[in-house]
Amino acid sequence: MGDEHKRCPDCAEQVLAAARKCRYCGYRFDRAGAATRSGGGSMIDFLIRPKSTMTLPDLLAEWGSGLAAGEQVAHFGYCRLDSEFGFLLITSARVAFFAGRGERRLIEWPRDQVRVEAGRRSLRLTGPDREVALTRLESRAASAAVARLLGG
Repeated sequence: MGDEHKRCPDCAEQVLAAARKCRYCGYRFDRAGAATRSGGGSMIDFLIRPKSTMTLPDLLAEWGSGLAAGEQVAHFGYCRLDSEFGFLLITSARVAFFAGRGERRLIEWPRDQVRVEAGRRSLRLTGPDREVALTRLESRAASAAVARLLGG
């Protein structure tokens, strides 16, 4: 391995020792605790992911989908779109879904072009190019809030 590389504690890939972020999984080394960075600490320090202090606008910018001037976030939450788990974003201007940890954007539609139909256990969204199903929202209240936001 050598001094010029280190192992990412999140995905175990080898990255440059000077890297602040893992190029494979996005783990940020600069967020790790001081004991972890200095090589001290217990094994639990390596297993527990540090809490993020990143703001939602910063996260969206990192995912290549930053907020436009005046754009407000109305909803951001974990759910499933068809067969993919990820994050649903509803802003004052758009509806987007990011699969996994934001690696892939499955939809990004203008909010005024999205129609919603509430089902028993899901929401059916119809956008400009296709229809998708949203399931596994955090709660029934979250599902109802998303339906209200999208005019359902």
